Amino acid sequence: MLVVVVSGSAAAAGTVAALGAGGRIATTLLGGVLADRHDLRRLMTLSGTLAATVVAGMVAVLTLDLGLVALGALNLLAGVRAGLLAGASDAALKQVVPPALLPTASSANQARDAAVAMGGPPLGGLLLGIGALPALAAAGAAYLVAAVGALVLRGDFRAERTTDVASVRAEAVEGLRWLWARPELRRVMTVALLLNLGLNAAVTTLLYHLATTGEDPARIGLVSTALGVGMLVGAVAAGPVVQRFPSGPVAMAGMSLAGLSMLVLPFVPGFWGTLAVLTVGILGGPATNAAMMSYLMHQTPRRVLGRVMSAAELVGAGALPLAPVLAGWGLSLLGLRPTLLACAAICLLAVGAVLSSRALRTLPRPADWAASGA
Repeated sequence: MLVVVVSGSAAAAGTVAALGAGGRIATTLLGGVLADRHDLRRLMTLSGTLAATVVAGMVAVLTLDLGLVALGALNLLAGVRAGLLAGASDAALKQVVPPALLPTASSANQARDAAVAMGGPPLGGLLLGIGALPALAAAGAAYLVAAVGALVLRGDFRAERTTDVASVRAEAVEGLRWLWARPELRRVMTVALLLNLGLNAAVTTLLYHLATTGEDPARIGLVSTALGVGMLVGAVAAGPVVQRFPSGPVAMAGMSLAGLSMLVLPFVPGFWGTLAVLTVGILGGPATNAAMMSYLMHQTPRRVLGRVMSAAELVGAGALPLAPVLAGWGLSLLGLRPTLLACAAICLLAVGAVLSSRALRTLPRPADWAASGA
């Protein structure tokens, strides 16, 4: 959004956003190795501090009018920081939550993310309407609060001691191999890759379209707010749903709802109708995420948890750098509806893959994970 405001170009915004997403994807496996080797609390503190530093660099770029290349380079650094350090907070959840409460705790995290999604974009849009510098200052302050918050966490977040000394490459590959050996998780990650690409490209297309047609930034923020509302409503129900129903069908229903909603999106008239479709489409997301992430954490030993979770992020989000590129260039060359239809086609591939998976259909409730050998 900042690039759109500065340059007026959706294609430029897509390219800059892709740099950040690419930096995160390229370094996420190394981030998993760091999470398994080092104290997670220290990594979380470093993550917030470095993020605030990158934001300060963006302020300097805008103040000195250094151009889009410098802004893109800083966004690349922001992505690298996220790839190396952002996964530490996810791995830390298993350190403080008993196994039986992992689904509930994961649902609570979904509710937290939904609340942020509801409040953050409108606030960001409002601040961006005032000026780029106030928006960046608020972001930098939030990252510093996160760093301080990590410092006061209670618990033992140190890595498990091991006598084995392996190369970074060998440790990263171990996480990928562990994940790939589980057929149910392998299918989930493949579906997540397609679905994340289609959903993110569709939402980004809408945001770029609104921004390039002169829409008010605060109103543009309502797109993400609609997603946040759907996430929050879904998160309220996610805890009981994940505990009571088989995890596989829960994930299948949530992914299918999200994918099919994208097929409807190109034909919905009006701004408010679009927001309604986005809200409904994301309702099953929290339960899906809670079921799959808690299952992954439950099954993964602490010694490889950071690497396995980073491997899952790499596989599931590996195509995300293409989302802003597809959105920006598709919007510039094809227009709004054809680009949204292309996004819907990608989502339909994901729906077909999830509905055809026997491994997912037979995944039981959390209470039965151990008994079933899952």
